[in-house]
Amino acid sequence: MAIIGHNGAGKTTLFKAFQQKVAYQGQLKVAGQDMKILDKPTTTGLLSYLPQKNIVSFPIKGHDLVVMGLFRKKRFFENYSAADYSFAADVLEQLQLSHLKEHEFTTLSGGEQQLVWLAQLTLQDADICLLDEPTQQLDVYYKRKVFHLLQDWVKQHQKTVLCITHDLLNLLPLQGYLLNLSKPAPTLEPITPETVMQHQEFLESERQPIG
Repeated sequence: MAIIGHNGAGKTTLFKAFQQKVAYQGQLKVAGQDMKILDKPTTTGLLSYLPQKNIVSFPIKGHDLVVMGLFRKKRFFENYSAADYSFAADVLEQLQLSHLKEHEFTTLSGGEQQLVWLAQLTLQDADICLLDEPTQQLDVYYKRKVFHLLQDWVKQHQKTVLCITHDLLNLLPLQGYLLNLSKPAPTLEPITPETVMQHQEFLESERQPIG
């Protein structure tokens, strides 16, 4: 599901509501369960979340960052095993990122860093993945690669992916739904070339007050 809309439309706030970080009216349900009564959805394997900016300011190799996606399966202060690192290596190989295993993360390009974060999310193996502008500031090649990976999560791994994005044209070959929060009454619409272009034109037009 692509969450779209102008800046300030409430896209990131919606994700905060999923994580129970902001108060909201009404109900937010997942598989029929009210999120307000679920126990720590982001730490129990239900949700994974990749924010707009995920800053690492200390030296760490790519595979060390990826293997940390298994943190939910570890006891407090439990070390990662050789099997864990083997699993992380397999994921990096599947994503054609094996060449980044030994590289220091902060030396990677923005696109390479984002793919490493997405590899970590793959290891988290959550049912629902929330991604806040995962292709922000990426070049055309990496934008296409990221959206292809997200579609693979849905088709091959049966995940639910909610992705905040301004890259509407990259949605054209994908299958899923659009939710435009800048509309007066947002509703889910299937992703088709026609709906994508309609929303592209809407968002490019002069902003109108809502309400």
